[in-house]
Amino acid sequence: MLKAQNKFPEDAQYLMEELSGFNYTQLQLHRNEEVPSDIMRKFRDGLVRLGMDEPVQYILGYAYFMNRNFSVNEHVLIPRQDTEEMVQKIIDDHGSSQKNICDIGTGSGIIAITLGLEFPDDEILATDISKEALQVAKLNSENYQTNNIFFEQSDLFKDISVQKFDVIVSNPPYIAESEKKDMDASVIKYEPDLALYGQDNGLEFYENIVKQVDNYLNDDGILYMEFGFRQKNAIKQIFYDNLPDYVVEFHKDMSGNYRYLKAKKEM
Repeated sequence: MLKAQNKFPEDAQYLMEELSGFNYTQLQLHRNEEVPSDIMRKFRDGLVRLGMDEPVQYILGYAYFMNRNFSVNEHVLIPRQDTEEMVQKIIDDHGSSQKNICDIGTGSGIIAITLGLEFPDDEILATDISKEALQVAKLNSENYQTNNIFFEQSDLFKDISVQKFDVIVSNPPYIAESEKKDMDASVIKYEPDLALYGQDNGLEFYENIVKQVDNYLNDDGILYMEFGFRQKNAIKQIFYDNLPDYVVEFHKDMSGNYRYLKAKKEM
């Protein structure tokens, strides 16, 4: 059915695996057995929604990030592999000392909560402009009992009281409106525009963050940001124009594309 509609049959496979609790091999071993009626009902309902391009993670109500399960809905982005790589870099760089961390545009809270679980002595502020996104993040935080995370509704730094952080991390909206035509229908139809698109060819949020971040970072603090694979040179110029005394490292993802940066003041 999905193949005939030029959809992704592997999403149906994944849906059945998650609903049944069986992996692919186990499903093959049990393929001649009758599927329980409640699972079959959910599966058929899911197939209809997949046919309408709804992401399988929204159908299930959860997604995985760094081997943990997080609630997601249409108010938050679905976690991506690229973000895992940036978060792993933050973990690798962390060291043994306690840190104050700020996660700007937290969405479902995956970055803040992952860091909160890895470093329970850290104090983490997670912000988002979206009240609905913060509700999802708070739910995920409660599920993992991360008591070291505090949530605040804010448009970037606007409502954050001036304070200094050891680490600031952000996966801001970076897709240009002109890139919509290249995106999957499921993203365009269902994932929140607020978390996807940035003005000025997707660079709006980098310009705004870079202009203010020095007021919020300790002298030896580090800024990590994810970005689109075509944006490295433009972002490099933004730092050069606004924070010339910062050293910026650009890091590649597993596909060999530059996808996140690490920036800190030259000491």
